[in-house]
Amino acid sequence: MITPPSPPLRAIDLFCGAGGLSEGFRAAGYEIGFALDKDKDSCETYKKNHPGTHVECASITDFSPEEIKELAGGRVDVVLGGPSCQSFSTHGRRTRWVGEGDERNNLWEHMFKVVEHLEPKAFLLENVPGMVYFKQGSFGKMILDRFAEKGYAVHEPEILLAADWGVPQRRRRLFIVGLLGDVEFEFPKQTHMGGWRRDSLEMWEQRRREEGLLEHLTVWDAIGDLPPLGDTQGPARRYAMRLKDVPSIAQSLRRGSSLLRDHEVPVMAPDTRDLIKHVPEGGTWRDIPPYLLPDRYRGMRRTDSTNLLGRLDRDLPAYTITTQFSNVTTGCFTHPVENRSLTVREGARIQTFPDRYKFVGSLGSRCRQIGNAVPPLLAHVLAHAIAAQIGGPGAAEAHPAPEPPIRGQWGNHRSTDAEIAYARRRRDTQQDTLATRLLQAELRKHCIPFDVTTEAHGAPRTGDIMLKAAQVVVMVNSCFWNGCPEHAATTKSRTKWWAKKIAENQERNRRTEKYWRSDGWDVVVNWEHEHPDDVVRHVNELIDAKVHVIADHAFKEPVPTLFEL
Repeated sequence: MITPPSPPLRAIDLFCGAGGLSEGFRAAGYEIGFALDKDKDSCETYKKNHPGTHVECASITDFSPEEIKELAGGRVDVVLGGPSCQSFSTHGRRTRWVGEGDERNNLWEHMFKVVEHLEPKAFLLENVPGMVYFKQGSFGKMILDRFAEKGYAVHEPEILLAADWGVPQRRRRLFIVGLLGDVEFEFPKQTHMGGWRRDSLEMWEQRRREEGLLEHLTVWDAIGDLPPLGDTQGPARRYAMRLKDVPSIAQSLRRGSSLLRDHEVPVMAPDTRDLIKHVPEGGTWRDIPPYLLPDRYRGMRRTDSTNLLGRLDRDLPAYTITTQFSNVTTGCFTHPVENRSLTVREGARIQTFPDRYKFVGSLGSRCRQIGNAVPPLLAHVLAHAIAAQIGGPGAAEAHPAPEPPIRGQWGNHRSTDAEIAYARRRRDTQQDTLATRLLQAELRKHCIPFDVTTEAHGAPRTGDIMLKAAQVVVMVNSCFWNGCPEHAATTKSRTKWWAKKIAENQERNRRTEKYWRSDGWDVVVNWEHEHPDDVVRHVNELIDAKVHVIADHAFKEPVPTLFEL
């Protein structure tokens, strides 16, 4: 007698968005019976890609648990949900949590009531890491205790780095998984490993080899075959699919129609385009000549907002794809090679949505849907792990760890050897500040000899540009660290500490200027917002003045030339 196949595990997706969680669970063999979200465009996207699922475009507060059970159309083995995360986000936080007093804090309770009523075999709750730290951790503990009271063994929340499971993105998200009964959920072991700080890549690579893990997938693994857009602003229509002799990650991402959807970017403001032209691959706003930066950057430390106007590195995973990844001024979303933001499709690729996935809405809406989603590939990993512990068809199957494509096989956006070598040097070594290097280049352009030294020569401050023969010393000051009179700004944290630090720097600078002048030197102060050409013009005026002074002497000696100075 032939045993009939077991029915698939059934799940419902609350706060479903565009369907990242559902896509991963569906790929793992689950049937998604019901989905819910209040965003209209997200619901339309979900319906297009999950036609067999009953979708309601409404708030979870509009339905009772009994109504949701009826709409689910049968048994529910797993309840999925990612309650709105902005209220727990630390992004943009200053002195208080965004979540304080926010009614969205209570959305998880509605998911809890659905779990309480349906009694599924498991539930998965996804959110930003801030959820578990909110209110000194007591908020997260309260959530765990509530589910435990209803008979769910709940593992301590895990913050997963998506790149460790084959997603080409450094996205960290919190997951709470509970199983009905006494056995706690066992989170899957990571399959990939890597680093992203240039000074520690070798260490991570050695550890990866020792543990027998795969390499992190990179930005170029995800988007390297997409056609270049150049300076165009419209969508590209067709491209060559990565389907032949390509490992699993490429196959899963690119399976579907040969019609390329959503490969488009918004029109970029000309001044923004001019700025990002100065950012090398792997660089940020700190690589832009300071005198070109808008005033809002003047009060920032060079260590602040480290990803703003950032350009992605082809050889590393992307940073977190947010809801605004089409805007390069909000993070590290500039294309590795072209002077533009990521396209909608490139963001979807980095999030591991397959190419057949259709997004509905304006360009901004599609970006928001993609940025809000759980990467389907990471959802796929968790779906397999849950199935392995609660039973069901395919429960014994292991999640196929995605391997990187054969590196270097994509012909688009080729860089010259010189460009690659320059990018590597820039990332591997940092000497002086950018403002100092720009001034040095301008001095060389005008054939003015100078010395740069890290020795103080008895002065309180080191690292000045010195024109020894002319006895001129140039002090290159950053606007933040040295309290620029034009751009001084109060810091948003540790205000008193920074005020004291900046005041100490100003006092040190005054003593340094006094030291050099007392020794017969002229001092030129170069603020980083000043154009180097203006500073060189001032230096030239000082040199010319010294030449005239020498010429006025009664000595018969010839007047020294600029090069002799």
